[in-house]
Amino acid sequence: MGFKNFLIWFIKNIIILLVATLIFSSITLDIPSLIKGVFGDIFAYASPEAQKQVIGELAGTCSLLEKSSKFTARVGAICADYKSGKINDKEFFFGVVGSAVPVNAAIPQIGVLDKYNEAINYLNKNKILYFAVLLVLTLFLYLLIMDVNVFLITLSQISFGIGMIIMLPYIAIIIYRNFVGFDTTPILGSMFGIGNIFDAKAISSVILLLFLRTYDSFIITMGIVFLVIGIAGKVYGFILKRKSKERKIEEAKSTKPTIKTKKKKSKKT
Repeated sequence: MGFKNFLIWFIKNIIILLVATLIFSSITLDIPSLIKGVFGDIFAYASPEAQKQVIGELAGTCSLLEKSSKFTARVGAICADYKSGKINDKEFFFGVVGSAVPVNAAIPQIGVLDKYNEAINYLNKNKILYFAVLLVLTLFLYLLIMDVNVFLITLSQISFGIGMIIMLPYIAIIIYRNFVGFDTTPILGSMFGIGNIFDAKAISSVILLLFLRTYDSFIITMGIVFLVIGIAGKVYGFILKRKSKERKIEEAKSTKPTIKTKKKKSKKT
């Protein structure tokens, strides 16, 4: 019985990891957009003083950028829009940095991004095999359980686990942002030689912001859906347990032996 429970636990966790991986495999890393977005975040979460200083540096060198950059037309248009008040500081910074990022920038062939890209490409090319493995694991799980109600509750537990894997990091980052706060001031300043790029909090802020950008509306929606299904399954399991207890109580009452009292007949003298 112990080994059977271990197998059920093991298959449940394998299914959770496989489905969560399948959902995250929907992310395709658009490197130019990712880099632009991260630079925009670095600016947005820096101190107002650092933002003003950086914008002052960029505005002061607009003419130089127009002459030296190979994206002359784009940079010139951005500078003109900023001077005329058509765009704000953030849009100006984002536009200048974005113009320096090639549209066809590729994922680096080293490090974590390379491994991630290889894994995602493999999953996207073998989705049929992936679903086949999930189907076999689910069928095997049912054969181990052999009870429809327990199997449905187990599936809801799997759903809840998938939802937690997807949403827990996202919720943790949002809580960190709201209660601790991101601070990218040193990194923003270091881009212009006025900050410390190795500041621990700034580096952790950029890493968390980068991870946060991997969450699109599809992934968040899927995480919420799996959590809702999991919670509904827990409620269903609670109702089944309650009905089972009530049934056992009723059965115990019905099978309880009735004590018959014998009336003694009084003898007439």
